[in-house]
Amino acid sequence: MPELPEVEVARRALEEHCIGKRIVRCSAADDTKVIDGVAPPRLEAALVGRTISAARRKGKNLWLALDSPPFPSFQFECLEDN
Repeated sequence: MPELPEVEVARRALEEHCIGKRIVRCSAADDTKVIDGVAPPRLEAALVGRTISAARRKGKNLWLALDSPPFPSFQFECLEDN
């Protein structure tokens, strides 16, 4: 499992390099372990053109505040190969 400092480092990197930038291209995995509840093409279309206004974190959950919804969220986990 990643530790909280590792998640904070990721948040700070997003904040430093992505705030104010517009999403011009997006690729979502067609894998329910990565994304569930929405078809990848629909998510991709919803994110393209949005501007990143903030990177937020609570615990090991990280999300991007955009200029309008949706606001993608990420949970940091280690997946083990079985």
